[in-house]
Amino acid sequence: MNVKADPTNHLAVSGFEYVPEDGSNEQVGPFQIASYTVDASGNIATTNTLADMPTSTVLPETLNMSPSGKLLAVAGTYSLNNDGFAGEAGLQVFHFNGASPITTYGKPLLTNVPIYFIHWDNNNHLYAVSDKLYVFTVTPTSTSQAPGSPYTLPALCESSGDSCSWGLAVVPKL
Repeated sequence: MNVKADPTNHLAVSGFEYVPEDGSNEQVGPFQIASYTVDASGNIATTNTLADMPTSTVLPETLNMSPSGKLLAVAGTYSLNNDGFAGEAGLQVFHFNGASPITTYGKPLLTNVPIYFIHWDNNNHLYAVSDKLYVFTVTPTSTSQAPGSPYTLPALCESSGDSCSWGLAVVPKL
């Protein structure tokens, strides 16, 4: 399960339906994303149902909310098929509608590309790191990949494979 807050009092939560079976957790539904509202006392509630929660094509390992709170980016590093319920490596965007159910935005921006970090800037740019840096301009009505994207990055791990440097920081222009 992953959780990300919007700028007001809502949360996006990714997960899947499961039932305990013989002491283990058995997945019985697809990867879905729900919205919750947090009241002034910190209580969390939702009106979303399994029927109106969107399914994620991308395995929802990482969530990141746009500064406006209107878009939710979902990223995954690997593909998984769990009892027939699949999630891919990649990057996908959803419309975030506060307490109302989250809605799909369209096809995933990237598939079969492991995405380790995602972050938005204040100008509708979505940055995604794999072994390259992908940059998209994403608004509630359009998406485009930045000219030259993806950009080559230096190797993230030394050749021995035991020392990696991971991270993404997005700093606004002054």
